[in-house]
Amino acid sequence: MMAQNLQDFFCEFNDDVKKYQIEHETSTINQSFKEIFLSYLNDNGIDNLQDAQLYDFQKQSENIKLDGVSYSEFFQTLTLIVGKYDSKNTYATLWKKDIDQYLKAGLKYFKSCISGDLENLEHSSDGYEAYTYIKERLNNIQNVNIIFITNDISKNYIPEDCKFKDYVIKFDVYDIERLHRIIFSRNTESRPLIIKLKEKYSTSLKMIKAPINSSTYDCFIGAISGELLAKIYKDEGQALIQKNVRSYLQATGSVNKGIKKSLLNEPDMFMAYNNGISTIADGIKFDDEFKSDDVIVSVSEIIGWQIVNGGQTTASIFNVFKGQNDLDQVSVQIKLIVIKNTNESNQIISNISKYANSQNKINMSDFNANDDYHIEMENISRKIFIPVEKGKPTEQWFYERARGQYLVELNMQNTPKAKKEFKERIPKKRCISKAVAAKCIMAYKGYPYYVSRGLETNFIFFSSLIQEGKIDKPSNETYIDMISKVILFQSCDKIVSDLNFGGYKAQINYYVVALIGKYFSDRIIPQEIWQKQIISPDVASIIETLSLKVWFHFSNPTTPGVNISQWCKKEDCWKLLQERYEKDALK
Repeated sequence: MMAQNLQDFFCEFNDDVKKYQIEHETSTINQSFKEIFLSYLNDNGIDNLQDAQLYDFQKQSENIKLDGVSYSEFFQTLTLIVGKYDSKNTYATLWKKDIDQYLKAGLKYFKSCISGDLENLEHSSDGYEAYTYIKERLNNIQNVNIIFITNDISKNYIPEDCKFKDYVIKFDVYDIERLHRIIFSRNTESRPLIIKLKEKYSTSLKMIKAPINSSTYDCFIGAISGELLAKIYKDEGQALIQKNVRSYLQATGSVNKGIKKSLLNEPDMFMAYNNGISTIADGIKFDDEFKSDDVIVSVSEIIGWQIVNGGQTTASIFNVFKGQNDLDQVSVQIKLIVIKNTNESNQIISNISKYANSQNKINMSDFNANDDYHIEMENISRKIFIPVEKGKPTEQWFYERARGQYLVELNMQNTPKAKKEFKERIPKKRCISKAVAAKCIMAYKGYPYYVSRGLETNFIFFSSLIQEGKIDKPSNETYIDMISKVILFQSCDKIVSDLNFGGYKAQINYYVVALIGKYFSDRIIPQEIWQKQIISPDVASIIETLSLKVWFHFSNPTTPGVNISQWCKKEDCWKLLQERYEKDALK
């Protein structure tokens, strides 16, 4: 049965790829494959691939290949993507030698960046563009992930981590089977992170067990040396930070200066000044050489360790450690919650994340799929139908509150006929995730610079506006308004694609929609767009005109030679565009 479900998913996935290529007129089927595959991973919380820039570079004679690049500034982690798309009617099996070949091709690209061998590439090529992107960040990179994506099935094999010069290299593989399991498990995939304190770091943690009689969890309190925490963070990077918190940290940006100051100037006082870190784990092992009792224990291994509060503290300590500074006098208070009731694990972890981070300006609940706003939007989307002139309306949009809901619901249809009817009623192109909906709304509201920073960063800001009451509460009217903005955005994307500017298509979309929201809102009638499911010819003409103005704006930055994609993330870029547009409009 599993094999048949996987084959069905393989066919559905390939159909999506082919449709995407037709609808978006991408240059190659491989480009469409990467867009679709990564969208599934992103929607399922594989966050080191968020906002990846896609490329198409290969030198077969030298076994060099690159399909995408992503960089996390906060975690100082570079991720390289290599991909393989199979257009046949059924998936093939990839063996160890095949996996090694692709991952080594990605590693060879990175090594070529270090050596400068790519300097002589044609400057207009994808390979050179990615090389310059990586070269600008080389001094800040600590960890490198090389990830192989494929719609075939790979054997259960991933090469061991390795080191190249000062970089820690980690490998991973996402095949069609793993993707299928991620989606239909209804849960964000995670591999338990095992910290072998005694075996790897030749130490153990002396901790006090709190006198709590609970069938749900055990609580341990203790102190961890700053140097040990920094070493663990250096080895594990962003995998150490609980995912809900991770999005917040990426949004807040640089390391806390106050923490760093106390580390450098008063290291012996750090424990007195700092709140420490709150962590959770699936399990722990005790040091057999230490005689533990009911109160004092010695932890030699932590299974499924995640930091849910104290990410800034951890990153600050690591940055001081990286700068060759002495951490001998630095100790950090640590609370370790070991979850015993696995059935309630996800809810417990979610609550710990929220409450432990309640002092932050943005609560973790701001980007929880279970927020009332998203639940209500989901409910409305299941009840409201697209109007028709005659007969009974049957077609809908699908608001995807939780990751993978659309495919799960499709898979619940018991017969091929039922699946076909579901797809006719709600085709995949009318499935809209909460992050994409937020992108369309925020661009229209005049925040193109936030949208340019990536789906996750924008979604966090969108969530903060919900909390502040600056986003209208869910209703039939606000749902229809949201869908009208999505249709506007999709139409803009198609028009901009047809104009073939050659670059920065996404950013042009954001800024064009923002201009429409500010200067042409009277032409955007949500109920009319909802009724017709298309924008008017008048609005299409406006989009084309504004696209040319935005392209001119991007081509003429105030600072010559500035990185356009970075400039688009600044509010100054949006302010200048408005100034230029208003001056031009007066002519």
